[in-house]
Amino acid sequence: MIKVNIEKNNKDFQILENQEVLIKGIKPKWYSSQINFFYNSRTYQIKKKSFWSSSYNIFQGSKIVGVFNYKWKTGGYSLSLNDLKKEYTLTQSNTGGMWKIERLYTLLEDGSKPILTIKYSFKKWKENIEIEKVDLSDSSLDLIIYGLFIMRRLQSAESAASSPVYG
Repeated sequence: MIKVNIEKNNKDFQILENQEVLIKGIKPKWYSSQINFFYNSRTYQIKKKSFWSSSYNIFQGSKIVGVFNYKWKTGGYSLSLNDLKKEYTLTQSNTGGMWKIERLYTLLEDGSKPILTIKYSFKKWKENIEIEKVDLSDSSLDLIIYGLFIMRRLQSAESAASSPVYG
């Protein structure tokens, strides 16, 4: 089981497997959706294309290696990686009861093949995120970060939709 350890007001995070750090990341600004992470001795960055855009680029160094696009029909993000020529999407299902915040997210390859599952819960004012590899090789662990990024985008859209509008 892979755990996500979030520190310093949701700015720093680590992906751990058997207490060993697999991926280390940071969110440079609290108000930004930009993420920098380090994996396989390489630096990656997820950054919005432009202020008005709903798409995000994935950089490895200065080279674009992938892109997150918002799909208006499905109301979610998809991930396209340049070298794999595959599309990844994330599905969500509620596993908790009416008063519990428990969700199961599944990262799908080409819309049908499960790659990993993310178990998200919020208990005692603390997030608990566990990841289970379904069909994920050790050479493509960066898909964990991409799945978590889409999960955060979905959660952000949910919370924006549920907040009241005063006027």
